[in-house]
Amino acid sequence: MTERYVQTLERSLDILEVLAKSEEPIGVTEIGNRVGLHKSTVHRILQTLCYRGYVEKEKERERYRLGIKIVELGIRFFNDLEIRKVAASFLADLAKSFDEVVHLVLPDDGEVVYIDKRESSQLVGLHSKVGRRAPMHCTAVGKSILSTLPEEEVRLILKTKGMPGFTHKTITDPDVLLKQLKEFREKGYAMESEENEIGILCIATPIFDYSGRAIAAISVSGPVNRMKEKGVERIGEEIKKAGQEISAKLGYHYYKGQ
Repeated sequence: MTERYVQTLERSLDILEVLAKSEEPIGVTEIGNRVGLHKSTVHRILQTLCYRGYVEKEKERERYRLGIKIVELGIRFFNDLEIRKVAASFLADLAKSFDEVVHLVLPDDGEVVYIDKRESSQLVGLHSKVGRRAPMHCTAVGKSILSTLPEEEVRLILKTKGMPGFTHKTITDPDVLLKQLKEFREKGYAMESEENEIGILCIATPIFDYSGRAIAAISVSGPVNRMKEKGVERIGEEIKKAGQEISAKLGYHYYKGQ
């Protein structure tokens, strides 16, 4: 009996993960194909998930998406993250200073996950969303975290996750990226220009915990020309300072040589 309940729970989680990865509502047959279950089984599980508010069904079509209950749980989780609370005022200050999009991300399984964002009052057109994942090799936040890791660990991440080219400017050679990471490590902040999205330049810095491990990163992103007009080095130094102060609040003081 216990094994049956565990199996049902695993199937429910598989379905929720499929819905989370889908950009739009999807039908029972497609969900079944992705999780390897008969549509009648999928339909029964979806009925329960809908009843509990974890999944919503479109009125017009037999298609499903994540429900409000998932959002409630996610918001509570994010609010409980100490790093998000500590960084909040610094994100607001950076957004106010530069009027560009500001992000806070966490590293997870060789990728970064956006957990907070401050919008710009100007037109930007970024694809980033809270909860979305992104690769490390072509994002400034990812590069800033990679720059803190030993070379062998970076190479393992790149080998495991790959280095797909998202634009014609994406770096897809590990050796070229490693050389760049060394420069970023010396500067204290990383940058990518149109490697992830055409027309967008992003500057980021890592955040360290008390042990000296990079546990997050913050960034400022905006159109290339606008960012250059505001000064890449100026933004870089300001964001590095913010990252250092957040790290200090988390108990990391080694950046001052203490």
